[in-house]
Amino acid sequence: MANFGFVRRFFLGLSFIWAYGCGDLHAEAPSDYFAPPETMYSFADFWVVRPLDLAVLPITATTWVVSLPVTAASGTSDQAYDLMIRQLAQHMMKRPMGQFWDWENRDQSRPVVIKFTDGYSMAELTPEQERKYRRALQEHEDRILAIERAGEIPQADRDALSRGEERRWENVVRLLLSL
Repeated sequence: MANFGFVRRFFLGLSFIWAYGCGDLHAEAPSDYFAPPETMYSFADFWVVRPLDLAVLPITATTWVVSLPVTAASGTSDQAYDLMIRQLAQHMMKRPMGQFWDWENRDQSRPVVIKFTDGYSMAELTPEQERKYRRALQEHEDRILAIERAGEIPQADRDALSRGEERRWENVVRLLLSL
């Protein structure tokens, strides 16, 4: 029976020490309490997300190759490549470890050299803006070529059409850069 009294006094003393020493403890705010640690994200990224990206990449690459006749005919093969292969490969290899949840909101802009009549300029364009720029540039070059081929139009009129096309091109680029 003596042993039982000792155990009871030990736990009673321990509870007083705990109550006195831990009196300032309080529950954390729910937002802090439920925030998972970076280690968990890194672990899930390495063992789950990246292997899934690797498993899906051959499927999307095959889909891109099979859809190439359709996308080439519609002029969207670059867009399909970006969507099915480039973005997935970047998601798998370029992003920092553990940051897979906010990857879509990253800055995807890259420098592009833009050609003007009097020189060149550089701009940071998103992939969508770059595709629009490349498409507009191709249309501009086609228009200039059509003006140069029009042999029945007098040279002075062709020069005036070329100048007008150059002004239109600069307006298109300025509009594109303002979006």
